[in-house]
Amino acid sequence: MSRGRIPWLWLVAFVLFVYLTGLYQYAFTWSYSEYYTDWGPTHPLQPLIRQYKAGGEYIQVRPVNTFDYPYKYTCAEKCSSKESIRLMYVVKSAIKNFDKRMGIRNSWGFEKRFSDVEIKTVFILGLSDGDNHVQKLVDKENEEQKDIIQASFLDSYMNNSIKTMMGLHWTYHYCQNVKYFLFVDDDYYVSTRNILRFLRKPEHYPQYLEKHVVQAVNEYQDDLYAGYMFHGARPIRWVFSRWYISLDVYPYSEWPPYITGGAYVLSRKSLEELYVSCIYTYSIPFDDVFLGMVAKKAGIKQLHHKEFYYYKRLYDVEGYKWVIASHGFDDPKELQRVWSEQRSAGNA
Repeated sequence: MSRGRIPWLWLVAFVLFVYLTGLYQYAFTWSYSEYYTDWGPTHPLQPLIRQYKAGGEYIQVRPVNTFDYPYKYTCAEKCSSKESIRLMYVVKSAIKNFDKRMGIRNSWGFEKRFSDVEIKTVFILGLSDGDNHVQKLVDKENEEQKDIIQASFLDSYMNNSIKTMMGLHWTYHYCQNVKYFLFVDDDYYVSTRNILRFLRKPEHYPQYLEKHVVQAVNEYQDDLYAGYMFHGARPIRWVFSRWYISLDVYPYSEWPPYITGGAYVLSRKSLEELYVSCIYTYSIPFDDVFLGMVAKKAGIKQLHHKEFYYYKRLYDVEGYKWVIASHGFDDPKELQRVWSEQRSAGNA
C-alpha cells in the first residue's frame, strides 16, 4: 500500500466515525438564543390554565401531550382527609427497587416524623416488562403499605417523562389539599426538617437561620418551583450515550434552563400550572429538561438552590447541616444510617 493512500484512509475512517456516532449533528444545530420558541402550540397558556383549573373544556388549542395510561393503583386515600397536608413526598421509584422504598419508609419518608406537621409519602411506578413475579411482589407491597401509585406504562429510564407526567396528573386530580410537593428519586437522602425550614423562606435559606440574622416573618411562596438549576446545558449527540437526542427530536444548540429531576419542590399553584402546561408541550424522554421547557413556555419562575445536590454530597455530620436533598444513596442501609445520624444531630 502506498504511503499516499494512508492519509485518505484515515480521513475516510474519521468521516465514518463522526457520521456513525452522530457527532456530525453538532454542525447542524440551530442557535438556541436565535431560534428557540415555545415547545408546542404557541397559544398563550395562562387563559388555558385558568379555564382548565375552573373545570372548563379545552379552548381553541388541541392538547399535544395527555396522560392516557390507566391506573392500577391510585392510593386515593392518601389525600382523603379534609385537613391540609403541608408536604407530600412523590417518590419516583423503579419498580424493582423494593429495598430502596422500604429504606425510605424507615427514614425520611416516615410520615409521623413531626407530630404537628401533616406529611404524606407515595411511590409512583410503571409496570414490569412482563415479569409477573415482580408485579405480584408490588401487589403485596401495596396491600401492606398502601402507598403505591402505579399506571400501565413500561417502567424504564426512557419513560421518565411519562412517570413525571403521571405524578403531576395524580397530584393534580387526587391531592387538592397539599400545599407543597417534593418530587424525588428513590436514591436520594432527604431532610424533612430542612425542607420545612426552606419552605418558610426559600429565598433566604439557610441564612435566615443563622443567629446573627434578624428573624423575619415567614415568606411561604405559592408559586414555588425550586431545586438545583442548570443554565446553558447542551444536548448530547453521541448516539451511544444514555442521554442521546437526535436533531429530528430537538434541533437546538442548548436546552432551556431546567431544574434537575432528582429532587425539586413545587407549591400547589406551580404544580397546577406545570401540569396543565405539560398538556400543551411536546414531550421528550428527559423529564427534567421537559419540565424546563414547560416552565419556560408557561412563564413559571424556577428558583435555584445549592442545597439540592444532584450529585452525592461528601458526607460528614456537620457538612449535612443544611442539606435539603442529596443524590447517590443507592444502599438503603447507608441511607438509614445517615438519616439517623442527622436526626440525632437535629438536622433531619
